Amino acid sequence: MSLAEKYIEFVNQADIEALMGLFSPTAALFHPAGEFTDGAAIRNFYSSVVFAGQAITEIQAKFTDGDTEILQIRASSPFSEPGNYVHAADVFRIQAGLIERLDIYYR
Repeated sequence: MSLAEKYIEFVNQADIEALMGLFSPTAALFHPAGEFTDGAAIRNFYSSVVFAGQAITEIQAKFTDGDTEILQIRASSPFSEPGNYVHAADVFRIQAGLIERLDIYYR
């Protein structure tokens, strides 16, 4: 299982400790909701936004090029209308086996 696939697994489980274990101490997360450039900010983003929405994420496609993994995903929430999905591309830059940078884009 790739690092990006583990990320999706931990997001779906709302397992903040396991998820944070995937990020390097110097990781940065860039998301439409903001830029999160330290561990505390990244932890807070997942706890207060992603996990609060109870998102269930499915991988639609995966691409790997060197130290970069890209996932095309769709996510749903029990708070949304049935069949209503958010579509995203997550771009993972990996160094020393950890996420150094994650860019999330929506359509």
